[in-house]
Formats: sequence, structure tokens, C-alpha cells
Amino acid sequence: MKKCYIICGGPEPCMNAEISEGAFIICADSGYDKALQAGIKPDLILGDFDSLENPLPDNIETMRSPAHKDDTDTMLAVRTALDRGYDDITLISACGGRTDHTLANIATLMFIREHGARASIKGDSTDIYILEDEKITLSPDLSRYLSVFAISEKATVSITGAGYPLDCYAMERSFPIGVSNEFTEGSDCTVEVRSGLAVVMTVKK
Repeated sequence: MKKCYIICGGPEPCMNAEISEGAFIICADSGYDKALQAGIKPDLILGDFDSLENPLPDNIETMRSPAHKDDTDTMLAVRTALDRGYDDITLISACGGRTDHTLANIATLMFIREHGARASIKGDSTDIYILEDEKITLSPDLSRYLSVFAISEKATVSITGAGYPLDCYAMERSFPIGVSNEFTEGSDCTVEVRSGLAVVMTVKK
């Protein structure tokens, strides 16, 4: 799979971002400020640059967009990644600030999935994954809660290796039974979505 990381302009720092070697890196607007702070050199910088504090470099590809547009800078970066053939896309610094921005970025993950690519958000305090007919195995992190929510009308979910397991549970979008689960020390946790669409989150306590 072709891996792309998109560094967004959210308040969450990306100092601890783990970026795979050889991956393509896009900075969305002030995400470039974040990258500079973390010592990360992007391959592409794009956006309307209304919130960028540092000057744009001369030696990195840049795409400037109009300020008045339908896409957020993050969505513009996602469209660009998909157009260039990347099928595993991770957003960094996409949570921790305004609630509407967080919801917009979760919707952006759904857009990525609908266009055939893997989608996730990674951060120092929050990781988010969108699953559809697949499973994910997470290492136990006792400093975080684990939450799973249906985002289609229903999703069939199994959870093993957590404090509150589920076995082929018909999770409904309107009932948040999957909130605030806990990891079990010394045991990997597996979340499997056998039908429907679900969001899996790990959130710092």
C-alpha cells in the first residue's frame, strides 16, 4: 500500500508522530508550522495559508487554494493524496481543538474509506480508525480509553482483550454502548467489524 501522512493545523502537537520511512507527507496550511516544530520535512504544502505563521519554503512543492472554497484544507490534502494514488492515509494533529473541526475530520476519514483507502487519525492523545468488514489489533495502553461507535445505522462488532468484550454485537448508531472501554494489561485488544461501519477511538484518560 502507498502510505501518505497529512499534518493538519489542529492544536495537538505532532512531536511524537511516527511516520513510516518512504511515506509521502503533506502539510495542510498551518500543518507546516507543526512540521517545522517537529523537524519533519514535507513533500507537499497546500492550503489557502490563512493561518500559516512561517514563510513558505522555495524547495518544497506548494499548492495554493482560494480562501473561499467548499473543501477544508485537510479535505483538499486528502483529495490530492487520493488523486496521486495513495491508499493508506493518516491525519496527524487533527483532534484536540474545536469540536466541529474534530467532527469534520472524522467525516473526512469516512470520505477516505468511501474512496477505497485506509483511514486513520494519529495523535498524542487521540487515535481514530474507521473500520468496515475488517479488524484491528491494538497494543494495550492503560493510559487510554477504548471506544467503539457504529457510524452506519448498525454495525456488527466483536471486541476481545478488553475490559468489556463483545461477541458479534449488533451495535446501533443511536446507542453508545461502546464508550469508555478499557485495555487489559498484557493483552492485545482486537476490534472486528463484521458488517457495517464503525469508528474505533483510543483517547488519553
